[in-house]
Amino acid sequence: MAPTPKIAIPVKTTKTVDWAAPLRIYIRENYGSEDFNAQAQAFSRLREDMSGAGTDATGRDIIYRYYGQLEMLDLRIPVDDSGCRVSFTWMDAYSKAETTQRSIAFEKASVLFNLASTHSHIAADAGDLKVAYRSFQAAAGVYTYVAENFLHAPSADLNRDTVKALAALMLAQAQEVFVERLLAENSSKPAMLAKLARAAADLHAAAVEGLNGALEKGWGNRDWVKLGSVKQYLYTAVAAQQQALAHAGKNKHGTGIAYTRAAINSLQAARRSFLPAPYQATLGETMAALAAVLDAQLDTLEKDNDFVYHTVVPAAAGLPEVAALEAAKPTPMAELYKDQDITKITGRDTFEKLIPVSVAEQSSLYAEETAKIVRAEGERVDVADEEAASTLDFLGLPAALKSVRMAAALAGTDGGLDDRVVAWATKVRAAPPYDVAELDKLKADIYQTVQHAKTLLAAEERECEDARARFGPHWTQSPSAALTSTLTTDIRNIMDSLWSATATDKKLAAQYAAVRDDVALLARGPDAPELRRLFGLDAPALVDIAAAEPAQPPDTDAIDGLLKKLALLKKERGLVFAELKAKIQDDDISSLLLLNKKVQNVQDELFKPELAKYVPYQKRISETVARQTDVLRDLTTAWRAILANPAVRDKRRQLDDGDRLAKDGVARLKKAFDVWTDVTTGKQKGRKFYTDVFAFAQSTLRNAQDFVDNRRDEARRLAAALQQRGF
Repeated sequence: MAPTPKIAIPVKTTKTVDWAAPLRIYIRENYGSEDFNAQAQAFSRLREDMSGAGTDATGRDIIYRYYGQLEMLDLRIPVDDSGCRVSFTWMDAYSKAETTQRSIAFEKASVLFNLASTHSHIAADAGDLKVAYRSFQAAAGVYTYVAENFLHAPSADLNRDTVKALAALMLAQAQEVFVERLLAENSSKPAMLAKLARAAADLHAAAVEGLNGALEKGWGNRDWVKLGSVKQYLYTAVAAQQQALAHAGKNKHGTGIAYTRAAINSLQAARRSFLPAPYQATLGETMAALAAVLDAQLDTLEKDNDFVYHTVVPAAAGLPEVAALEAAKPTPMAELYKDQDITKITGRDTFEKLIPVSVAEQSSLYAEETAKIVRAEGERVDVADEEAASTLDFLGLPAALKSVRMAAALAGTDGGLDDRVVAWATKVRAAPPYDVAELDKLKADIYQTVQHAKTLLAAEERECEDARARFGPHWTQSPSAALTSTLTTDIRNIMDSLWSATATDKKLAAQYAAVRDDVALLARGPDAPELRRLFGLDAPALVDIAAAEPAQPPDTDAIDGLLKKLALLKKERGLVFAELKAKIQDDDISSLLLLNKKVQNVQDELFKPELAKYVPYQKRISETVARQTDVLRDLTTAWRAILANPAVRDKRRQLDDGDRLAKDGVARLKKAFDVWTDVTTGKQKGRKFYTDVFAFAQSTLRNAQDFVDNRRDEARRLAAALQQRGF
């Protein structure tokens, strides 16, 4: 059957509205901001675009974009006499009567009416039956939404009964398109087609009833009613025809004949009905073609029944009514752009940065609720981590596990010297023996040199004073003391340095005397038996308890496994908590609060469902805590079992004894090595010091000798002169 003509509903027209000025005034007065002028202008342009939109897919999207922005604006700014004062004038889609209101509800209802009507045009003009089917359902859904959500209609076209009738018409045409498509594809069984066609007839009947009601109130086109009445009969005929084929296919030719005659009667009723002129050509041809098909179908069925089947033809009044199956459903508003990114249609919220005070307060309350979750879960994580750390500290793990394994590994072995002791012994043995005889000789040489200088100066001073006593005032040589201050100062400094250095030497010698024997022990080298005996390495093995070995060694691998589980649980808990914090940090429900700002008890209606998305994280943290409790219990039990093993207990005790012995020995030898290092370094520094002082003493002695020699020469000359003069 060829497609039948479809009805498209005319769109409403509107007068120009300036959104920009009222929006700027309202925002300035209520938000104290001048930052939204560009947004106000953009919003005004959206309405201009909507008012000139065509009745095609592009126009449909433009209308929906404006409607989406209207919805978001309504959440932030009240548009009425006490809010943003904007007047909207719309003309009735059919009568063209003007209606003006200062109400955003009127604006939204009118925009949605045009959205639905545009869908009807897209469907009626579509060459693709799939597109027509979807668009008629979309139109039905939008008209239904208007009927259910805008109850106080200011114009006849928005009257609830009117838009309900239009929704019924769109749904009937969607069902009709679905049947046309299946008939064209010839892919469905007659019984199914019969039910779908019957539903198309019933839906047209419902649409006719609604449209008649609108006509009685003076709104609508009578041709729509007439076309719907014809289609009601037409699809009743199609349903009966398909039902006849279904019965004939089951060899019930008598019943098939009865349904075919019923189909012919319905088609005749349709053809007798008044068909408006615009639809006479196409629909008339369709009904004529169907009449020919029905006549041929009746002739074939009657012949087959007369010659082959001989089944009884039931009376028309006794035929069961064909059951209806509705395939078309109104598309909900939320699904108009299903499987598409709706923001690509509506664009971003023009006033997204304009947050009402009430919404900001609710966002703060929600933020506090999420903060409580973070604090509570953070505390649980900290407590769980502390519990694990405390248990491990109490058990001495994992260090104690290492001790147990070392005890087992060292059983029957001496373990060898500490690497530090080996290094110390090697270094001391390689160095020459500590001997201070060289320093003592240097000190003696310095002392003797200084004493020689002092003796010379003293002798010269006596000689000078003896001559002064002999010759009296005639002895003109200066007193020695006045000329030897520098030399005596140098001598005194040398002696002070010598005594100070000697005191330091004595202190180092005292320190060395305390560790002399241990240094001697190190000097024997790392392989010396005496050194090994200090650490008990040549004594019977401290952990030689082979006879006490258990038949099965302790299962330390199980402890390892439990420790790894514990570490993994801590890591998992930390990761889950970090993920929870990140998700909460990014959680902003301002948009949701805006969409539901009129909801009462927002904390119950919105907060609880939103906070519920964090429950899985809380459960995962709880699971790690519960599993940790089990692991700690198993770990404690397993570790106590290992410690209760006599062999392990003895090994650990003996290893601890060996550790103490080694620790004491290392400390003792470290002290000896440190002192040896100090005295060795001190000896090297002393050698250089005494060498320098000795050189200075020798220089001082030479200076004293030169001074004395010069004075004696002077004294001889002076004495000779005085003797010649008779003194």
